[in-house]
Amino acid sequence: MAAFPNSFKRVLNVLSNKSFTSSNICTAGQNGINRYFSSCLLNPLAIRSPLSLLSPAQTCMSHKSNHFHTTPLKHDLMEFFDRKEVWGEISVASGRPYRLEELRIKSNQDLHKLWYVLLKERNMLLTMEAEYNRNTELFPSPERITKVEESMENILEVVKERNNAVSLLETGKPADPGGAYVRDFLGRVRWRKFSEYAVPPYMNKAHRLLFPRGFNKIHLKYLPLWRQKIARFRWYHYHRQVKENQELVKKFPHLEGKLHVPLPEEPQVY
Repeated sequence: MAAFPNSFKRVLNVLSNKSFTSSNICTAGQNGINRYFSSCLLNPLAIRSPLSLLSPAQTCMSHKSNHFHTTPLKHDLMEFFDRKEVWGEISVASGRPYRLEELRIKSNQDLHKLWYVLLKERNMLLTMEAEYNRNTELFPSPERITKVEESMENILEVVKERNNAVSLLETGKPADPGGAYVRDFLGRVRWRKFSEYAVPPYMNKAHRLLFPRGFNKIHLKYLPLWRQKIARFRWYHYHRQVKENQELVKKFPHLEGKLHVPLPEEPQVY
């Protein structure tokens, strides 16, 4: 029994000198490791390498393991805030938004990664803006939010172009379903954008009520009244703005001839 501690120390020394990888351990299996430790304890002088338990095919398989790299995970609320070096600054240096020409040469995988980078940046900027507003302070360089949103809109535009190109090659039709002018249940002509539904139109009760195939012609006499109501609403705001401008000219004579109010457009109700 006196030789047991010495043999155990020799086993630990061998284990510390050998480099085990996850592929080695998984390939060898639990039985091989048990046999290795049993042989080391029973015969300390015949300590073998753990790789000797592997077959030639398993040894080659262990050398084919690929290494991968991931970005460090940071599950911290401070990711919603900007770096501390710019806290309290009057302005923060920022670049320009991504152009369509730059995004068109990127792969789909790069666009996917860039989308989430911009999404994370937008969340951080909106959090900082809310924090500055809570403290009644001015948010430095608020144009950064506009630049990030413009970059995200350009990514969506590029993705839409690629979807349309693939759809034209496969089906000969664009991916965007489009729309059409249709009459609703009141007889008004409205632009309706086509979209996918779980049931066909003739089985969709809400769709059949809002957009029936043939509306009741008795509703046509109400269309001029509807058009008149919209026109009165627009002219009311027009005259109200003109009156406000006249009062401003009385208080500030130098504004005479500089304030213009466009005429309201005719309501498009058919």
